[in-house]
Amino acid sequence: MTSKERSTIQENIVKLYLRLNGYITTGLIIHSSEKKISGEIDIIAVRFPYHTQSDTEHNSSEYMEIPETIDVIIGEVKSHGISLKFNKSLRNESLIPLSKAIKWIGLFKEEQIPEIAQKLLILIKPVENSNKTSFSSLIIKTEFGLISIRPILFSPESITNVSNINKFVGWQEINDFLWSCLCPSNIREECGTRYDFSAWGPGLSEIVKAYKDRQRLQNRFTNIIELYNDINL
Repeated sequence: MTSKERSTIQENIVKLYLRLNGYITTGLIIHSSEKKISGEIDIIAVRFPYHTQSDTEHNSSEYMEIPETIDVIIGEVKSHGISLKFNKSLRNESLIPLSKAIKWIGLFKEEQIPEIAQKLLILIKPVENSNKTSFSSLIIKTEFGLISIRPILFSPESITNVSNINKFVGWQEINDFLWSCLCPSNIREECGTRYDFSAWGPGLSEIVKAYKDRQRLQNRFTNIIELYNDINL
């Protein structure tokens, strides 16, 4: 499996994790006036406050600290060994790429965007030896109600007990949550667990199938390398 294929699986497993937490996800290409790409965002995710999934017998993860507002996540997915910080394009002091991303989301008025971009840049820029135990957040008042914007880093290849680093979403959290959602040991009353897994769509279906193949024997993944190997069969 190539590094590009592994990277794609990492992004897809994060999208699956967020989807099971009630988020609608996409990526974003940021264009520039120089007729080239000035940046990319791996994941923009939105979750609405009345989301519920009680029929599946699992709740959203407490680890995500999901607020009772419309929640917007700007996410970067990092491979193991890559610095856990946002790409340079989003950390650009000009605020142009960041402002374009905020405009694209479409929840904020034009006059709000400069201030939002400036405050978000402060949250995105790395701080040496910072070790926040909660995710940073902006709360913004809009005509749609309160909206939170949270920049969150994901590293599906990494463990979570890393010192001198801000809270991020790593392998243990992602794997534990996916297993609890996809691989229950008992039959659910209002939700099937064996079906045509292709319904999840390209990219996600392969991951779901890999988990479901281990469901019958309750043989949990211990690391993402095992997942790569199962998908690569």
